[in-house]
Amino acid sequence: MSNFEYEDDEDDITTNSNDGNDLVKQLRKANKQKEKELAELKAQFEGVSKAQRERSIKDVLESRGVNSKIAKFIPSDLDPTEESLSKWLDDNGDVFGFQTTESNQNTVDPKQAADYNRMNNATSQAQTPDSSDDLLRKLMSANSKEELDEVIRMSGL
Repeated sequence: MSNFEYEDDEDDITTNSNDGNDLVKQLRKANKQKEKELAELKAQFEGVSKAQRERSIKDVLESRGVNSKIAKFIPSDLDPTEESLSKWLDDNGDVFGFQTTESNQNTVDPKQAADYNRMNNATSQAQTPDSSDDLLRKLMSANSKEELDEVIRMSGL
C-alpha cells in the first residue's frame, strides 16, 4: 500500500442551504439600497441640470435685452448656449414683439453725426499743451519782428 490514501471525506462538500439564502437576501437588500441611491442621485442631477439650463437661458435673454418670461417658450431640446439661443431669438423674435439685433440698431441723426465729426476735426487739429508751450517759448525768444512774424506764420495763428 502506498503512503497516500484517498479518503472520501475530503470530497464530501456540504453546504448549509440557509447560509446561501442569507447571502442572496443580503445581496438583494444591498442592490435595492444602491438602486434607491441611484434614483436619488438621478433626481438631484436632473434638478441641477434644469436649474443650470434655466440660468443660462435667463442670462442670454438678459444680455439681449429680452424679457426673461420668454424662457418658458424656448423648446426643451434647444441647446442653452449663446449661439443657439441667439439664433432662436433671431428666428422667433417677431412672434414675441422684439426685433433682431440688425434691425434694433439705433439710427444716428445726421445733424448729430455732423456735430460729432466737427468736434473730432477740431480736437485732431488742436495743439497739445506741449506744442503750445513750445510756441510760447519760440514767441518769447524771437529777437526781431521778422522772427516773430515767421513764428506766427509757421504756427498758423
